[in-house]
Amino acid sequence: MAYVDEYTVFADTTNDLHKKVARAIYKAATDVVNEDAGTEHHAERFVWASNMRLHPDNIINEAHKYMLYVLDNATVAAAGNAAEDSDVQFVINGLVNTMAGV
Repeated sequence: MAYVDEYTVFADTTNDLHKKVARAIYKAATDVVNEDAGTEHHAERFVWASNMRLHPDNIINEAHKYMLYVLDNATVAAAGNAAEDSDVQFVINGLVNTMAGV
């Protein structure tokens, strides 16, 4: 996808990819809440995850904030709004520590 097209996907917060990213963030947050407390950086991850789950508006903001990171994945960028849920989830799962600030 060309940069201008990626920007269009990034800027339109009502598109399907934004919705998929938001849902993937919620799922990742749920997984973090349920992960073993011995997981590296669990405390920081747990604070982030709790914040996401308790305040749904934060998920929407987080989705927009990290959309360009998601579009750095060639598979997701090529598919755009048609990206598979599993591909979006893979990218978001890889960003959890970044989103949690660790």
